[in-house]
Amino acid sequence: MEPLTTSDVDTRVPERRPPPHVAILHEKLSKRKTDRYVINLGLAFSKVGYKVTMFTSQYDKNESIADITFADKIDVQFSGWWIPRSILGLFRGHMSAFKAAWMALRIIFYPPDPKPDLIVLDVSKWAIYFLHLLTDYKLYYVETFMDLKNTDACFEHSKIYPSLLEAKWIKLADEVIVETVGFAEILKKSFPAITQHPVTLYPSIDLGIWNEPGIKIQRIIPDLLDNTILFLTIGKFRRSSNFRLALDAFEMLLELIDDQAVTKRFQLVIAGNCKTLDEKFYYSEIMAAAKEKICAAQITLLKQLPIVHEKTLIMESAIMIHPAKNDVYSDFLLKAMSLGKPIVAANKGIASKILVHRLSGVIIEPDPRIFAVAMKKLMMSPHLQVFLGDMAKDAFDKNFSFDSMCVKVGKLVKKTADCSSKSFLTDSR
Repeated sequence: MEPLTTSDVDTRVPERRPPPHVAILHEKLSKRKTDRYVINLGLAFSKVGYKVTMFTSQYDKNESIADITFADKIDVQFSGWWIPRSILGLFRGHMSAFKAAWMALRIIFYPPDPKPDLIVLDVSKWAIYFLHLLTDYKLYYVETFMDLKNTDACFEHSKIYPSLLEAKWIKLADEVIVETVGFAEILKKSFPAITQHPVTLYPSIDLGIWNEPGIKIQRIIPDLLDNTILFLTIGKFRRSSNFRLALDAFEMLLELIDDQAVTKRFQLVIAGNCKTLDEKFYYSEIMAAAKEKICAAQITLLKQLPIVHEKTLIMESAIMIHPAKNDVYSDFLLKAMSLGKPIVAANKGIASKILVHRLSGVIIEPDPRIFAVAMKKLMMSPHLQVFLGDMAKDAFDKNFSFDSMCVKVGKLVKKTADCSSKSFLTDSR
């Protein structure tokens, strides 16, 4: 028997399929929370096995998010960079729509290699229209509600009034993604004709600099004693944050605990970033209200809050206070939960949706005395503080962490693929 030669053996290596490809259309990549959220989505798609390409009209590495490494996972390309943001300060909306249309046409006529399986976009809805009309891409639209976020009227009962074209075009997306349950409610009220239920993907806060260790608390609040017990509330300096409730509740707490040796160690910290003129006015208003309190020396207001400072404050605080009644933002709650801290929150707004079953936090009526009583019970029961903190940490890991976001993205992609397969089988019949 003659020996086999190499020519007799099939040496062909099976061709490896390239990974699925997702293209993200995002107008400007800078340091905004919206940019961080889109990067989170891109990293989640990368983790579930996608090649990720982001098309943006503006991107400067020196002015973008620096604490999250994404260069090796997200390929950033320019599109529509030559289109101005406005014309003499006018027509900003028209220019944004023009950029979105240009990005869509770029994808249509000059698609990246390999051809995308999916398009994720948060630009003007003009892009949805062109992509749906001229391609068969699956479209995920991220509704950011940017115009609403920039006002002091961003509540769970808020409503926007889109144009007839916007209301029609958003229905062309295969999935609509929002940041929180509160924004999902706003979406349903604003676009009642949408048949599909919006997909809620909470922002991943456990990325980047948040995973770095904290700093010494005295670098944030000088002259703070080591045995000080901190009560912390964080939010925007707007009336919707309801910081007055925290002030009144803290004052009543000092009255309820008749032990000056203990209460003199208490310190209330109200913190946030104060940027706009309205926020500066409200900061001054809260500062004036705090000075009128008998316990004014035990109240600290911070109007600048870098991420490291925010993490340090949460780590060093005993109890988190969330007095907002109709808010839709989840950042402070999720950050407190990620560090396993007990939370006392109003039973209205986003807290009632996140702190489920009353096991991961204390949910009560937004009344100062009720808040004070709840805070007193927590202070008198260290075991209860540990229990609530552990439950909050467990709830965060399962439902709100970056890993959980990746799992949800994977399920969403699989659901879309299954729907496409069913539609193909139905059409072939």
